[in-house]
Amino acid sequence: MTTKHPAKYSNQLLPILAELVQGCGHIHDPFAGTGRIFELALHGFGGRITASEIEPEWAACHADIEIADVLCLPYPSGWCDGIVTSPAYGNRMADSFIPGEGWGNARSKRNTYTHALGRKLHLHNSGQLQWGDKYRDFHERAWAECGRVLVPGGRLVLNVSDHIRGGEVQAVTDWHVGCLERLGFVVEEWRNVATRRQRWGQNGDVRVAHESVIRLERLR
Repeated sequence: MTTKHPAKYSNQLLPILAELVQGCGHIHDPFAGTGRIFELALHGFGGRITASEIEPEWAACHADIEIADVLCLPYPSGWCDGIVTSPAYGNRMADSFIPGEGWGNARSKRNTYTHALGRKLHLHNSGQLQWGDKYRDFHERAWAECGRVLVPGGRLVLNVSDHIRGGEVQAVTDWHVGCLERLGFVVEEWRNVATRRQRWGQNGDVRVAHESVIRLERLR
């Protein structure tokens, strides 16, 4: 069983996530990875926690993770009143193959989704999508599906970050928020949280210093 995951929730974020879903009775993480979402129970969240993940190796890291595709969740409409999740950021962790080196044989330290698993990712794993049209199309479909399983008035707590590409900040966070607003969500709270970022690889010395945690409400 593979327990390594390149993008787990940072320790600083867990108590914040637990705070922002207080009052919810059932929260779900559709990009669960190895299941750190269940640690919200250790930070005061007393409701039901469920999670789904598309890669079986990561799903197997926690007994309560269900294998499921975020683009077609196997749950009825209005199934939960909270979504708490962190999508892939569309950064260089989406790199999947190093020419001349193959899988997992890099001469420099690598921290990517494919190198963590040592194989190609599932077709619907957004961890292989670089920032661009395909990334945006995928996540618009994913957020629409999350909205479907969320009750009207339900809460979506999003953990996401911008990144540097070609020396310029890519406005990933603003795009996700704008997409969710178009789908009928409204921002209730937005926090930027300084976290320990990767300091190796391309642009390693110019990382965005914070991640964003944003609470939205589904109005329709």
